[in-house]
Amino acid sequence: MKIQGHGKSKILTEEEFLQILDAVPQKYRLFFELINATAGRVSEICNVRYDDIVGNTLVLRKSNTKTKETREIPLNPELVRRIKATQTDKPYVFMGRKGLPITRFCIHKILKDACDECGLVGISSHSFRRSALTELSRNNVSLRVIQKISGHRNLNVLQGYVDVSEEEIATACATRW
Repeated sequence: MKIQGHGKSKILTEEEFLQILDAVPQKYRLFFELINATAGRVSEICNVRYDDIVGNTLVLRKSNTKTKETREIPLNPELVRRIKATQTDKPYVFMGRKGLPITRFCIHKILKDACDECGLVGISSHSFRRSALTELSRNNVSLRVIQKISGHRNLNVLQGYVDVSEEEIATACATRW
């Protein structure tokens, strides 16, 4: 668990995710839904433009990704519809001040305030990324596919994001009995 910036971000339960969504201001709810849906990095989602959504696919531009490689992530059509419904004449989906995209520092503050309100501990913006990648793994999605979604260059680094529960360990061991 992450405490005061140390340790791994907590994997969110569905209940915790919904608590956070209820606690964040309405205009930022879509941000947390999108980061949860894409397993994206906060800085990547901060820089999403309306024209980065092509059909039902989010295109994360190489100029905005840590690995400097473009990624395409399919989205739920309902989420796309809700994002498009917020479209204005501004280019960014999540606007900050002065016509620039919202900053990751602003997102961290919004999340911290929501977690404080809900009494949740050990959650950071990275929890959404770890939770989404862990859920994909638990749904038996191969690590190579998860790697393409997450943008990790190295499988060893990706494996650090994927959490394994005690129940999964017991089930795996039981297959040998």
